[in-house]
Amino acid sequence: MSDTELSTLDLEFRGLPLLDSPWSVRFAQGTRGRRALEIYNNGLLLDVMVESTLAPHLLRGARRGSREGRHSVLAWGHVPLAEAPPRVFLGRTGTEVEAIAAAGGFWLALAEGDADRVTAHGADGAAEHLRVRAGWSR
Repeated sequence: MSDTELSTLDLEFRGLPLLDSPWSVRFAQGTRGRRALEIYNNGLLLDVMVESTLAPHLLRGARRGSREGRHSVLAWGHVPLAEAPPRVFLGRTGTEVEAIAAAGGFWLALAEGDADRVTAHGADGAAEHLRVRAGWSR
């Protein structure tokens, strides 16, 4: 893996740069050389996903946080083999947000606001739901 792949990702979601939020993500290397993606909230490690050929959860996590008074929600999970990232919806109103694929079979969705739930719909029609937790909680 190159140094670039191991650095913090500089992603932009419909005009909301990840670097202007409390969230950061970083590629790492898991066991057997598999890619891993680390999720951070204000520098605190929240989750590590490892590339897998098994059927991992489509929707793995969702947190809310703020930086300088700007609230945002980050959701993440695994992209099923040979599929596009899921359709992701936040809150009770089901506002759709863009999910971006990352190398290693991962996806991320970032949106401004303070939603309390997230739903991800895979290409096969399956849906997974999670309550959005505070960014610092375990």
